[in-house]
Amino acid sequence: MSNELLVAFVGLIGSLCGSVIGVVGSARVLTYRVAQLEEKLKKQCDNCAVMDVRVDRLEEKQAVMEEKINVANHRIADLEKERKEHER
Repeated sequence: MSNELLVAFVGLIGSLCGSVIGVVGSARVLTYRVAQLEEKLKKQCDNCAVMDVRVDRLEEKQAVMEEKINVANHRIADLEKERKEHER
């Protein structure tokens, strides 16, 4: 009977060791993957910051162009108004 208990105890110890090794290995792999994802996210955020600056510049240029178009439209309207007045 003690032989059977010894075999069961050795099996229990082996199972526990295998489980612990598996959990530790999985944790290391998971930690590595999370670190890689954080690195990729950081690079992407850096790219987003650059893109934000570019978008801000484009928005400023667009506002200036819209203002120039409005001024040109008003000038055209004034010229057309003057032309109609001279034709009368």
